[in-house]
Amino acid sequence: MAPDNVRVITVSPGAADTELLEHTSQQDIKQGYAEWKSSIGGVISAQDVAKAVIFCYQLPQNVCIREIAIAPTKQQN
Repeated sequence: MAPDNVRVITVSPGAADTELLEHTSQQDIKQGYAEWKSSIGGVISAQDVAKAVIFCYQLPQNVCIREIAIAPTKQQN
């Protein structure tokens, strides 16, 4: 891709608000996740991830951020 001046970015989001757990009926899983989210002060939003991608996109064409690992501040690796 680089010879064609195309920038590629790998985005690795941590815990983010999604609809994923709405598709499970296991209340213990939902409750455990809610407790964990609360213990780390909440998770990031899809908008947070989008803002990071937009930042990379708006850089000059000769600059390529190749990887982004974005997560809540209190989320451990």
